Amino acid sequence: MAVAFAVATFVRLGAGGNAASFAVFQVVLVVLAAIDLATRRLPNVITVPCWLVAIVLRALLDRSHLGEVAIASAVAFLAFFAVSVVLRGGLGMGDVKLAGLLGAVLGWSAFDSLAIGIVVGGVVSLGLLGFKRAGLNTAIAYGPCLALGGAIGILVLHPPALV
Repeated sequence: MAVAFAVATFVRLGAGGNAASFAVFQVVLVVLAAIDLATRRLPNVITVPCWLVAIVLRALLDRSHLGEVAIASAVAFLAFFAVSVVLRGGLGMGDVKLAGLLGAVLGWSAFDSLAIGIVVGGVVSLGLLGFKRAGLNTAIAYGPCLALGGAIGILVLHPPALV
């Protein structure tokens, strides 16, 4: 799956450093989704460094979008943090940090990507309820849904260049 998203990224964006950066991020999203499915955790050892790398790349190579991604990252993080507090743990801190990471990578496009992830999460939840594989209080791995939204965002939306 990671290879498919990486190849699709090169097809969409062409050859070059920007496509390569987004392709690597596609692989990171697939890895995070797989880890979350297996462990119900999104490890800080992946999310936090990737978040910092996205900001540093912009600071060093494309300052024109630095403000956009910093604000999008902060707003996405704070919005998901607020939902996590209101739901009292219904949304994990890994999901909150993934939202911030998507903001750092995708800029304003992160909000459309997060909306896609939220819809996918709702469909997955309804599907599990419909097949009686889950109840109303059953926790699901939400990271894969958000990661899919991010992957789609890279391929379909127009995020600012990483490099």
